[in-house]
Amino acid sequence: MTYRVRGGEQSAENAAGIQLKTVFYWDKQSLPEECTSLSLTPQAGDYQMIELVFLDREGFPILPENASEYPALFDEQSLYPETFSFRNSMYFDEIYHARTAYEYLHQLRSYENTHPPLGKIFISLGIALFGMNPFGWRIIGTLFGIAMLPVLYLFAKKLTGDTPAAALTCWIFAFDFMHFVQTRIATIDVYIVFFILCEYYFLWLFLNADYVTTPLSRLLLPLGLCGVTMGLGVACKWTGVYAGIGMAILFFGHLILVIKKGRVADHGAFLKSRIGERTAKIIGFCMIFFVLIPMLIYLLSYIPFRDNVSSGLVPRALKNQETMFQYHSNLEATHYFSSPFYEWPLIVRPIWYYSGQPSETLREGISSFGNPLVWWVGLPALLYMLYLVVRKKDRRALFLTIGYASQYLPWIFITRLTFIYHYFPSVLFLVLMIGYAFRNLKETLPKKAYVPIVILYGALTFGLFLLFYPVLAGQPVELSFVLKYLRWFKTWILVSG
Repeated sequence: MTYRVRGGEQSAENAAGIQLKTVFYWDKQSLPEECTSLSLTPQAGDYQMIELVFLDREGFPILPENASEYPALFDEQSLYPETFSFRNSMYFDEIYHARTAYEYLHQLRSYENTHPPLGKIFISLGIALFGMNPFGWRIIGTLFGIAMLPVLYLFAKKLTGDTPAAALTCWIFAFDFMHFVQTRIATIDVYIVFFILCEYYFLWLFLNADYVTTPLSRLLLPLGLCGVTMGLGVACKWTGVYAGIGMAILFFGHLILVIKKGRVADHGAFLKSRIGERTAKIIGFCMIFFVLIPMLIYLLSYIPFRDNVSSGLVPRALKNQETMFQYHSNLEATHYFSSPFYEWPLIVRPIWYYSGQPSETLREGISSFGNPLVWWVGLPALLYMLYLVVRKKDRRALFLTIGYASQYLPWIFITRLTFIYHYFPSVLFLVLMIGYAFRNLKETLPKKAYVPIVILYGALTFGLFLLFYPVLAGQPVELSFVLKYLRWFKTWILVSG
């Protein structure tokens, strides 16, 4: 876009270019001090200007004489911020996901088309309720992040059978750095992680019900919910398929074990008949709830999606699958804060989302990475799970190990650009492993020692969260403090300078 100004004693006319680099972001452009008129002309493509503010030499807003001819362009002058930050503008991939959510609401062409639509639909709900502002495009993701905690507690309680271990699992996940950061930014990862958590919780309920004596309706209910949440997850992000692979391994492994036990049980003929009848019904049920319903959810998520090529729901959806595949398979971009999968558990390179500098000594930053007392403690917990699987044939440890592996190991084969936040779904299983390891620790400790140890570990995790809070929430902090206490490794770039 170019602007043309007229002014001065000779009424000179000058033109210059404006490059708008992002969306829903206040930008500045200096104009000659002596000018009497200004015109704006787009050079290519479509654009939309939400608000235009003119400032005098002292920085106070002034209105042009013909402002009344453009009421929508000058009706929010009071919202112009003194400084630009994540508090009043978009940061990182919000420029794609929150923008597309806005476009869904207004039936505009969908700018971001590299992920399925459902995550952006959730973002659009907040925008519809609270307006196109940072609170509006972030609130729904934050609510999903909060909802993870009671689900995780119930999951851990069912898994461990121990209240302190379940509470600890929920606590350390609540104060894991990545959980905090990813649920405060309007991107789609929070939604896929929430649905993965629900999927595995419902699957665990199914696997732990008595296959023969439980009423079939009670057996199918958690299985159906598992399929529905799987469909919702995949409709948010393709990585939901990874969870489906892990659940398929657990489901069919469970059926094989049930059938084997039926063959050697007393009254085998009756039992085998009942198991065979139930298995046939369950398989048929799964064809509906793990194939047809997820496909329907996925297709319906494309209702608000628009492009410039296809008309009709099915053609739009099919065309976008091709677009997404081409994007992810051909992406050759580089990014300073990208990191390969083997660096994630060690927290080698956090991803730096936002940077601000309120003064010469103060800095603001938002980075996404793990709480070291969660992620690093999770590694020995993972090894302990493998030990339990091999030496003890522990089915709980096997469940957690397969869940973790299904979310983590596929990234070995991904050649495109990756970031540490791709590890977020794996952290669910990491904290469950820690909780289960503490539950087993209870059996080897004096009764009076177990709860204090759980409280101590939880307190240390919370203390570390408080220490790093400024660089997780973008709060002003002394640069010297960050360099001395928070930058544990050279690759931890948390603030500028």
